[in-house]
Amino acid sequence: MIRGRLALRIFSAIFATLTLVAVGAIALASWRIDVQHAQAAAAARDAVQAAAIALADGGREGLIAWARKQDAMPGDRKPRFLVVDEWGEELLGRPLPPALQALLEGARTEPLEGFPEVMERVQQRMPVLATDDGQRFRLLPLPTRPRRLGPFDLPGLPVSLLLMALGVTALASFWLARSITRPVLDLQGATESLAAGRLEARVPARTASRRDELGRLAGAFDSMAARIGALLRSREQLLRDVSHEIRSPLARMRLATGLAAQGADPATQLARIDAEIGRLDGLVSDLLDLSRLAPGAPPPARERLDLQALVDRSLTDARFEAEPQGKRAEWAAPPDGGAEHRITGDAHWVSSAIENVVRNALRHTAAGSAVTLQLTAEDGGHALRVRDAGPGVPQDELQRIFEPFHRVAGQGIPDGTGLGLAIAARAMAAHGGSIEARNLPGAAPGAAPSGLEVRLWWPAGDRPTAGDGPAVSPG
Repeated sequence: MIRGRLALRIFSAIFATLTLVAVGAIALASWRIDVQHAQAAAAARDAVQAAAIALADGGREGLIAWARKQDAMPGDRKPRFLVVDEWGEELLGRPLPPALQALLEGARTEPLEGFPEVMERVQQRMPVLATDDGQRFRLLPLPTRPRRLGPFDLPGLPVSLLLMALGVTALASFWLARSITRPVLDLQGATESLAAGRLEARVPARTASRRDELGRLAGAFDSMAARIGALLRSREQLLRDVSHEIRSPLARMRLATGLAAQGADPATQLARIDAEIGRLDGLVSDLLDLSRLAPGAPPPARERLDLQALVDRSLTDARFEAEPQGKRAEWAAPPDGGAEHRITGDAHWVSSAIENVVRNALRHTAAGSAVTLQLTAEDGGHALRVRDAGPGVPQDELQRIFEPFHRVAGQGIPDGTGLGLAIAARAMAAHGGSIEARNLPGAAPGAAPSGLEVRLWWPAGDRPTAGDGPAVSPG
C-alpha cells in the first residue's frame, strides 16, 4: 500500500515513464515490422520478376546465372531463393533444407521457422517459372541466416527507438531527482543557517508550500525554528528581567548602607536592608521554582491527592493574609453540590499553583471586596476558578500575564516578583492541566471589567497510576 504524497509521486513518475517507454517502443516496433514486411514482399517480387526476365532472355543458363548472382548478394536479411527444376534438382546443386523438401513433397503442414516473412505467410505460393518449351522451375525461399548475437541481435532496430526511450527515461529521472533533492537542499540550507545562529532562517516557500511529506517536514522545521527563536529570546528577556530585578534591591541596599555611613538612623537602614534581602531571597526562591518546572526538567512526583483539601488549606492562608488588608477570601457554592475531587500529582506544586493564583488575586482585588474560589468538575477533570474584584487585564495581555516578570502597565505591585503566575502556569503544564484568564464583564455593556477570573484545570485522577501511593490530604 502506497502511503504519502511523496511515495505516490515517485511511484507515478516511474510507472508513467515505463508505460510511456513501453507504449512508444511497441508503436515504433510495430511500425518497423510493418515496414520490414513491406520491404521483404517488394524485394521478393522484384527477385521473382528478375528471375523471370533472366529465364526469358537466357533460358536455363540465364536462370542459373541469375541464381548465382542472387546467391552472392551481400546482406543477411535479403531474400534468397533456391531454383528447382521439374525433377527436383537444384540448378546450383545446393542441398534442399528438410523443411523445403517436405514442402515439395506436400507432407508439411506446420508453420515454417526461420524463413522470410513472405514464405511464412503464404507457404503454398511458391513462384513457378515456365519457358515456351514447357520447362518449369520453382523458386524456393531459403531460411534467413542465424543471428550472430542471438536474441540480442535486433535487425533493423531504429536508432530513434533507443533515443526516445533514453530521452524519456532521462527526463523523468531528472524531474524525479530534482523534485526530491531540491527540497532536501532547501532544508539543509535552512538547517545550516539556524545552526549558524540566524534564528530567522526558514525553509523557502517553494518547499514549505508542497503538499507531501517534504512539505510537512519543512513546515515542522519552520515551527521548530520559530519555537527555538522564541525560547532563546524569552531566555534573553528573562536574563534581562532577572538582572533588573536584582539590581533594584541591590541599589536600595547600597543606598541604605551609604545613608548609614553618613549618620542616618542605623536601625532604619538595617530594616531597609533586611527587607531588600527578603525580596532577593523571594526572587531567588521563585527563580529556582521556575527552573524546576522548566521543559525537560524531571517530572513532579505523582500521588493521589484530595484537591478539595489542598484548596481549603490555600483558602485558610489567604484569609489570614486578607484580613489585615480589609479584604476577604471565601468559597463560592459549586454547581455540582460539592462532588469529590481527586487528582494525581505532586502536592507541593499543586499547592504552589493554587497559592500563587490566589495571592495574585488578593493583591489586585479592591479593598473591601472578596476573592472567591469555586471548585467544579468540568471537561472530564476538575476546575478551580479564582475571581477577584480588581481592574482586570487588557484583552491583548491575558495570555502574557503567565510569562515571567510580565507586569500589566499601571498595576505594578511593589512587593511582587512577577513570577507567581508563571510558576503556576508551569506547574499546571507539568501536571497535564491548563490555566487561563478572562475578564469578568462589567455591570453595563461597554463598562470596564469588574474583575479577573483565572481558571485552573487538572485531569481527573480517581485511579492511581503505576507507582502512585495512597491519596494524600494535606492540612
